[in-house]
Amino acid sequence: MNCLAINVLPTHDETAAIPTVGLILNPAAGQGTLQAHVRQVAHARQIDVHEVCAGRGPDVLARDAVDGGAQILAAAGGDGTMSAVAAVAVDFDVPLIVVPCGTRNHFAKDCGANLIDPARQLAAIADGHEVRVDVGTVNGRVFLDNVSVGFYAAMVRDPEYRHRRVRVAARYVRRAMFQRGRCASLSTAIPARVLAPEQVLVALVSNNAYSPGIAPGPALRPRLDEGTLWVYLVGLPGADRPFAARLLRGTGRLVSGRALVAAWPTVHQTMTTDTRSIPAGIDGEAVELESPLAFDVRPGALRLLQPSRNDLVDRRLTLRW
Repeated sequence: MNCLAINVLPTHDETAAIPTVGLILNPAAGQGTLQAHVRQVAHARQIDVHEVCAGRGPDVLARDAVDGGAQILAAAGGDGTMSAVAAVAVDFDVPLIVVPCGTRNHFAKDCGANLIDPARQLAAIADGHEVRVDVGTVNGRVFLDNVSVGFYAAMVRDPEYRHRRVRVAARYVRRAMFQRGRCASLSTAIPARVLAPEQVLVALVSNNAYSPGIAPGPALRPRLDEGTLWVYLVGLPGADRPFAARLLRGTGRLVSGRALVAAWPTVHQTMTTDTRSIPAGIDGEAVELESPLAFDVRPGALRLLQPSRNDLVDRRLTLRW
């Protein structure tokens, strides 16, 4: 009897190796209500979950995960967690999945992550697509959103800030406006065409430009891949006390005589203070930075892994002229 041997080749799905994922989860981020579901989905997908705890920050856990063989990093937490894990992803050139579980989730909004059901972001492991986005650095430290010195940097150190943001913000604005807080001399190069305030409430450097109203949905930045930093100086209204009162009530305008907001694009910026170090906020986390502060952009340094989906919808519009 003649025998016919048939080799059945396995399909692509059967041969494709499932990448090893290390999920860094911060149980204290936000209100702590989303993490349980994320943890459950991760275990169902056989994903290693590394939880942040005292003495084991997200950066340490991310490095341990990569050293242990993780080919993809996922960060479940707020902007501070994202920033710390992203720095490791950049160092090791591994993709990052954003799983937003924080309070503000600025970076997650700007990159289009699922804010309602964050665990769905983990679907990117099987069918995701990769995009490259920029990161900023200050004195060599990676940031995803922004770095600020001045009013906001002082405010995020307040223990009440996380729970009473508006009240705490108003208190710190009043303190700065009526010169009851700290001050320092700040030197930086400003383009000649820019009209800058003399008294500065906030000096902020962002990774790409903030354009609320132009960015889609809840996002504040339309793009994360333009290879540009933006510098913003928010000024004090000086001796115009009635204007200060209106600003605190939310009815003041951002321009009064001399410009109160100055902004310009750059790829490198240095800020020098007359103090050895200065309090700063990096992606919402309070830190102390040595002066001078050297800001740079690293275009396309972060590999972002996102679930594949079709966000395009055919619409019929009315054009009038």
